Amino acid sequence: MDMQQLVSEFLSSEHGAQATQALTNQGFSPEDSQQMLGTAAQTAHAHAEEQNQGLLGDHPGKSFFAAFAAGLVRGDGFLKSMEEGGEGILTGRVAESLAVRMGLDPATASTVAAAATPYVVSFLREKLA
Repeated sequence: MDMQQLVSEFLSSEHGAQATQALTNQGFSPEDSQQMLGTAAQTAHAHAEEQNQGLLGDHPGKSFFAAFAAGLVRGDGFLKSMEEGGEGILTGRVAESLAVRMGLDPATASTVAAAATPYVVSFLREKLA
């Protein structure tokens, strides 16, 4: 799927509306929220394309292990913890992208990524299923 089409579909979806609401609840304007969510969706698309294996990819890194370990400690079980680890990778990539592309400070970029990524992942799971 074309990246711009994916971004447009995400932003107009229920997932996109919920993500926009989550960011506006944190004090961002609807316009800034849409721009940040567009960046998050582009990053998720690029990550999936780079990996050519879906959202998890080949190089999990420390975000994966942090989320995986947190899931195990919470008692989520092995498979759910693996899923959360994969989402942790993407959250890190989205935060980095927001900081670079939009000039957000790292703390704000991390907060936005943590709020937005679950919605992007849910949307992509539906699209790729």
